[in-house]
Amino acid sequence: MSDSRAWGWVAHLRDGGSTPWAEWLTAGDRPWSVERPRSVERPRSVERSRDHEPTARVLPGAQQLELLRRVNAGSRGRLADGLADRILSAAAPGRGKPDLALAGAGPEPAWGPRPVDPAELPAHELTRVATSVLADDVVGLGVPEVTSPRARLWRRRYRLLGDPLVAAELRADLIARGRPPGGRRPTVLVLAGPYDRLLADTWSRRCFERSSTGWPEWLRFWRERDALPTRVDLVRAAQPWAARHAEVCVVTDPARLPRLLGVRSLPQVDTPGADVAELGRRIATVLGLLVPKEDRAALMSQTLWPRIPRTTTPPVVVPPEHRDWLAAQAERQVRLLRRAGYAVAGDLSDLAPGPAQREAGEAAGDLDAAVLELAVRMLADPSWKHTVWMRKEER
Repeated sequence: MSDSRAWGWVAHLRDGGSTPWAEWLTAGDRPWSVERPRSVERPRSVERSRDHEPTARVLPGAQQLELLRRVNAGSRGRLADGLADRILSAAAPGRGKPDLALAGAGPEPAWGPRPVDPAELPAHELTRVATSVLADDVVGLGVPEVTSPRARLWRRRYRLLGDPLVAAELRADLIARGRPPGGRRPTVLVLAGPYDRLLADTWSRRCFERSSTGWPEWLRFWRERDALPTRVDLVRAAQPWAARHAEVCVVTDPARLPRLLGVRSLPQVDTPGADVAELGRRIATVLGLLVPKEDRAALMSQTLWPRIPRTTTPPVVVPPEHRDWLAAQAERQVRLLRRAGYAVAGDLSDLAPGPAQREAGEAAGDLDAAVLELAVRMLADPSWKHTVWMRKEER
C-alpha cells in the first residue's frame, strides 16, 4: 500500500485523532471526520480523505505516532499548542529500538528492524519518547526562586539525618516556617524506621536528585557489597556528630518528632508510588543530557518532585531474595546503635524490615504500563506544571 495512507494517519493524529493504525489501515476509502469548534466560518465537522500527501521527507517513527495517539485519547484531542510536533520529532533516548516503520505503510525493508503495528509496541518504548518531551518541559519550567522567611530568633537548633526523603521534606517545611537547620550545638535527629522503607525512600529520593539505576539493580548493588547506602547507614551518619559531642537522637517514632523540633505539627511524608519514582528516574536520565549535573539535581528536586502527580500505585518493595540480607543489616545497626548509647525516640527494634509485600509491579499489574500511563497523563494534561502538591499536616 502507498505511504499516502500513513501520511493520512499522521494528519489525523495532528488533528487530535485517536484511531489505531490497524483500524485506519483497513478502513478502505471511507472519509473521516475531524471535529472543529463551532463557528460561522468553519463547520463543526469536516470530512477528510484517509490518504494524504507527504508533509516531510520521512514518516515519524511508530513509537512517536503511537504515543501521540494515546495522548490524543487522554486529552480528547485538546493538546497544548505545538505538542503534537514536539512528540512527533522527539528522540527516544536510552536503551531500546530505533525509530520503527509502520507495518503496511510500504514495502518491507531488505534489512534492519521490521515494521510494526504501533499498538503492539512495549510500553517501555513509548515511555522513552515521553520522557524526552517531559524533560524539555522540566527544563522550560526552570528552578523556582525560593524566598525563605527570616529565621526565628527563638527556635530549636537541629540537624536532620537518616531517611533522605523524609529529611528533605521536613527540612523544607521547617525552613518555610523560619526554622532552618544548623546553629550552635544542634540536636542531631537521625530519622529511622523499618529498613525496607528506608531503602525505598533512599532510592525514590535519588530518582529525584541525580537519577539512579533501576530498583532491582540498585538493590543488587548494595547486597553484593554487603553494605547499606551511606545516608541510611545510621551508625555511620551519627558517628561524626557524636565525635563532636553533639546530642544525637535516633527517631523511630514519627509522632515524637514535633516535640523534638519544637513545633506543633509536621507534614506527613509518604513514599511515592513505584511508577512516580521510576518515571522521575527516567526523566532525570534525560535531563543529564540537557543540563549540567548541578542544575539537574535542582530541577528534579525543586521543580519536578513537588509537581509530578501522585498515584495510587504502591511504592517499591524489597523482594524476598533480599530480605534475609536486609534483616541482618538491620540487626547489625541495632546492635551498634545500642552499643553507642545514643538516645532513642521510639524503639530500635522498629528497624527490622516489615512483613513481606507483593512487588509493586504485581500490585499495579504492570509497572511499565503504569509508568507510561502517568507519562501520557502528564502530556495530555499540562496542569501539573502549575500544581504543587500540598503536604498533609499531622495534627
